[in-house]
Amino acid sequence: MTRFATAKYSNIELVKDLAIGSFRVVSGLIEDLYYKTPELTDDAYKSPAEFYQSYGYRFEQHKIVTEDGYILSAWRVPGKLTESFKDISGKPAVMLQHGLLDNSGTFTVGFSNQSLPILLCNEGYDVWITNTRGNFNSFEHTNPKEYSVFDMHSKYWNFTFDSMGYYDLPSNIDYILDYTENKKLTYIGHSQGTIQFFAGNSIKNIASKVDSFVGLGPVMYVENQRSPIITLLKVSGVSTLLKWLDFNNLLIWPTIVNVSLKSIVRPLRKTVFRFIQMIVGLKKEVSVDLSRMPVMGRHEPGGTNLQNMMHWLQMVVTGNFARYNYGKEENLRVYGQEDAPFYDLEVLKENIKDLDMFLIRGSIDVFVAQEDFDKLLDVLAFKLGTTLNYKVVKDYDHLDYIWADSSYEEVALPVLEFLRNKRANQ
Repeated sequence: MTRFATAKYSNIELVKDLAIGSFRVVSGLIEDLYYKTPELTDDAYKSPAEFYQSYGYRFEQHKIVTEDGYILSAWRVPGKLTESFKDISGKPAVMLQHGLLDNSGTFTVGFSNQSLPILLCNEGYDVWITNTRGNFNSFEHTNPKEYSVFDMHSKYWNFTFDSMGYYDLPSNIDYILDYTENKKLTYIGHSQGTIQFFAGNSIKNIASKVDSFVGLGPVMYVENQRSPIITLLKVSGVSTLLKWLDFNNLLIWPTIVNVSLKSIVRPLRKTVFRFIQMIVGLKKEVSVDLSRMPVMGRHEPGGTNLQNMMHWLQMVVTGNFARYNYGKEENLRVYGQEDAPFYDLEVLKENIKDLDMFLIRGSIDVFVAQEDFDKLLDVLAFKLGTTLNYKVVKDYDHLDYIWADSSYEEVALPVLEFLRNKRANQ
């Protein structure tokens, strides 16, 4: 695989992007204040169950307990309201896994006719939308005394995407397969939903229970990420300060806050969107229908913990695909060595060698820089053209895969075509 030269995100570029981003936020605020505020779309008032049921689909919520006691929430959309239980039984299962600081509600932000869960349901799939530990939909533990989510010093907050790959991913898959009586399922991950799949399969074989993998904004390396806000966190030392203060959860608040956020976002649609762009990638165009921003406020952000964010920042600094670095003393206790070990790529390759994979990357995705994507393709080079194909979407950033107005044409249709071909050849 041909590698591109590494192009580090310089301080000058960071300052320039922060200035551009800030200008657009202020410009968005001026527009929001000047123009009459539109009414809220009906979807902004709906709970997850109400969203899917109002469009004619069944909805269930399941609780899944991991091996280490975390209680995860999964949403199931098994079919249309007009379908009987007999019709639903025996459908192939598909699992959708959200990204960092996100939750299963992200798939309701777009219009129903571009919603992946609904489109997959129309294709005859039993759809499961899972939540990682530590977001506000998966905020429980079997031992609440020692793992209290309300105590920032409790054991609950000691996890990163490493735990998601080792515990959450296989627990979710096993539960779904057992419940639906399928032998394998289709896995669709966005962002962190892809790295936890790679991490988990570099430790143990999870892919043996997956018949196909779709990666939206696939991530294994992030050394060359170019997010203004994330880079500012890295260079400012804010994360270190939060760690020193034992401030262990990030952007997590009661669900009632999100119910209120829709009304706060309503008059500030473009302002909020322009701020989000400072995280996921600056571009002049508005790629999302702004009427959906209050819907986003109804469900986002999902939140996570500080240690998980620190793990991501460690990978930005080192450029490695490695486990969390606790420091020498704790590394010795946890890993039996002073340095955090790299994820075992040979084990990963062996586990995914027969897995059909389809990756979609946005050309301006700041979290999937060309250089880092090339490194991922180098790891997967032995699959290229046989069990691995990928697509690059022009001018797509990190959230466009799910939220963009054009996501149906650019993402959903290619994904559905990939899955149709897979099923036709089985």
